[in-house]
Amino acid sequence: MPLLILLAKRSWATLWVATATGLVCGLAASGLIALINQGISDLKALEAQSVWPFIGLALVVVITRVIADISLIQLGQRAINDLRLHLSNKLIDTPYRQLQQLGKHKLLAMLTDDTQTISQAVEFVPVVLVNAGIMGACFLYLGWLSIKLLILTLVLIALGASAFHWPQKKALQSLSQARELKDGLFQHYRSLTDGSKELQLNHDRRRHFFNHALTPTSQSYKQKYIRGLSIYAAVLNWGNGLFYVLIGLVLFAAPQMLGLEASLITGYILTILYMITPLSELMNALPVLGRASIALKKVQALESQLESQREASASSPIVSAQQTNVTGNAQAIQQLQCMDVSHTYYREREDGHFTLGPINLQLNAGELVFITGGNGGGKTTLALLLTGLYEPEHGDLLINSQVSSQQQPQQYREHFSAIFTDFCLFEDILNQGNEQQIQQARDYLKHLQLDHKVEIENGKLSTVELSTGQRKRLALLSAYLEDRPCYLFDEWAADQDPVFKNFFYTKILPDLKASNKLIIAITHDDAYFHLADRVLKVDQGQVLE
Repeated sequence: MPLLILLAKRSWATLWVATATGLVCGLAASGLIALINQGISDLKALEAQSVWPFIGLALVVVITRVIADISLIQLGQRAINDLRLHLSNKLIDTPYRQLQQLGKHKLLAMLTDDTQTISQAVEFVPVVLVNAGIMGACFLYLGWLSIKLLILTLVLIALGASAFHWPQKKALQSLSQARELKDGLFQHYRSLTDGSKELQLNHDRRRHFFNHALTPTSQSYKQKYIRGLSIYAAVLNWGNGLFYVLIGLVLFAAPQMLGLEASLITGYILTILYMITPLSELMNALPVLGRASIALKKVQALESQLESQREASASSPIVSAQQTNVTGNAQAIQQLQCMDVSHTYYREREDGHFTLGPINLQLNAGELVFITGGNGGGKTTLALLLTGLYEPEHGDLLINSQVSSQQQPQQYREHFSAIFTDFCLFEDILNQGNEQQIQQARDYLKHLQLDHKVEIENGKLSTVELSTGQRKRLALLSAYLEDRPCYLFDEWAADQDPVFKNFFYTKILPDLKASNKLIIAITHDDAYFHLADRVLKVDQGQVLE
């Protein structure tokens, strides 16, 4: 049912067309069975012209099934595509702090595993609807043959359905528990890939990770998953077994008890045998549909969490770089004001919470500001507040006394280019059709001493598989091209060699400053502090100048 609602939201008309054609397919299949039964019961009466109704019904079965399958495939894939983009759009509109709290492993599990599970289930929807139509039409034909035998059939099906309810509940429970364990698996997979160097260097660490983290979670997932599918397998064979019981009753008991003719018995058994295949396909779809139902609930639950923390601004649709000017909301900056800004971390351990602020600052265009301080003092938190990625719990940040990080968060963030320690490097260059910008990017590659390793081909960087220091230079290239009023660098020079570190502090930063940019750099390189206009020290949540 949740899948049908998901499809119906995209197009009720397509769903009704598919349902109607599935029913027509079932009626035509029942007509074929009737013709076959009539021909078997009276072979001598077969005439040449009787082949045309047979051919006509066969064509109707084929054509209606093709129409139902294709229309539902198109509808299903549109629904899945919309779901992926909807979730991605909602994720990017969710405050960064909330995304951190949810965890990357949960988000990846939702975007990859859950959407894939739903996509697989959508592929079964044509099978379910068409076979349901065939089953319904076959029941009508069975009722036309004998109401008494139809009642017997429905009683057996009702008994089977009642016996099926409890096992299905247990199967769904096991599959739901397996889905919860999958979040843990994704977290361990991230540890496995991100920490592969450490695990290879330390055998004890590797053994502990496998024995106490990855293996137990994987084993538990396997057990829950096997249990759920095993119950479904038993239910599937139980359903098929009921049809064989029904055939036995019709074949051995009905002629004596109900006095039915042999031709009617033949037609009834022939119809039941034909129904076994659609029933098996329906039953085989149940585990996939069950997992999809769990995945949809998981997506909806996570979506509710995201919705509760959504920004006050409305979500904007995903558009291409050609359709929007990425710097269109940025204006020339004169000053950045922090007005009684504070932010609190709440911890389950240690002292319970950590508060940064209150902070009162005014930073001006054309200033080079260094931020320093000990580890854990709040430097990166301050950077996230200044760039608008964290919303202050108290106070506000203003650009030119007009753009507020609280009231216009996206417009506020558009003023910043930032390179954090955990930066992400994109291969594509924005505004690829702008030849002037492409040439500027090539000039910057020479400026950053990367032109011998990286080229720009079809608007993309030829490679990003470089050392950490070189990757940071490529990130700097992207920041150059964005040409924002404010730049923030979080320990950018930490991975650079002495020569380029000196080049960064004595050439790159002064050039940006000369362009009237506001430059904020988190750094421990006290040998270059004399180049800064201001040095801010963050110590245990307090910002001192």
